[in-house]
Amino acid sequence: WHQPVSTLNWSLVEEVARQAVFLRATGDEVDYLPHYASSTTTWLSILYIYEHLLDFDVLLGCYIEHRNGDKTAICATGHRSVISSVAVSSSYIMKSGAHYAEF
Repeated sequence: WHQPVSTLNWSLVEEVARQAVFLRATGDEVDYLPHYASSTTTWLSILYIYEHLLDFDVLLGCYIEHRNGDKTAICATGHRSVISSVAVSSSYIMKSGAHYAEF
């Protein structure tokens, strides 16, 4: 899949970052990406997020574990109708923005 070159007037760095994000993002992730970069959300900042994923170092509750030992990914195990769990990234403080999770 090839993302076409943008016609917006931004820097070469932003264009390269945008193309790198689209090369790395899965189809589901692309659906949650912004349609354009604004002054607070740039393609370079989005690329940085892809390169520095959150570590979920604290898992609380039942039926939750790291996927294949990877602390950046969690999955539910066991009875899915009885899930009451939380994954915490203790080294990160969210100051603004939105986080999305889909299970």
